Amino acid sequence: MAKKKIEEPIESESKQIQVYNHIKEDILNGTFHPGTVLVERKLCDRYNVSRSPIRAALQMLTRDGLVSFSPNKGMIVPEITIEDIFEIYDLMELFQKYAVRRSIKRMNDVSLKALETILDKIRESLDKSDVPDAIKWDIKFHEFLVDFSGSSNLKHFYNQVSGQIGRFLSSTLDDTQLAERSYLEHKQIYECLVEGNLTGAEEAISKHYTNTKQYYIDRLLGEHLF
Repeated sequence: MAKKKIEEPIESESKQIQVYNHIKEDILNGTFHPGTVLVERKLCDRYNVSRSPIRAALQMLTRDGLVSFSPNKGMIVPEITIEDIFEIYDLMELFQKYAVRRSIKRMNDVSLKALETILDKIRESLDKSDVPDAIKWDIKFHEFLVDFSGSSNLKHFYNQVSGQIGRFLSSTLDDTQLAERSYLEHKQIYECLVEGNLTGAEEAISKHYTNTKQYYIDRLLGEHLF
């Protein structure tokens, strides 16, 4: 496994953040797959740093839910469970509905155009079969709604949970069918916002997350059958 260079400056806090970002990236892109034991010595060698920033980074990742402690193994990348799928996506659904409730009456031509542009970017990415880029704009769609709500508390809680979504998304980077369906669901949410239809927007959000949860549950159960 190739080493990753930690850039300057070399202050301990900066190293800690850089190591955190590198390990997080390696978890989300599948380099460290679920069940991987994160051995400090090996991480030190991989990122060419001392144990202090490694330990600090692992603490931050534990807070984010991307790393957990196993009494028998130490620090590991946790397996994804059905409970995880329900909990994370149920929370995301609540966050998105709350964001829409706060913002739908304040939607204007500028904000709606911003959402339309994001949808256009998703469409362009799908037309080029670039699912990872489509996913990036998909995430921006949800982030925009949270930001536009104007709630700093909502943004804080959303950011805490949304980081774990990458654990699921990393396994769908080649699934064009899922990406196409997700695009249509986002388009439906947008159309309800254009109409000022709060009930419709909330129903579209519920439909989106219900389908998403079922997709990952089916995928998880399918993997366990082999």
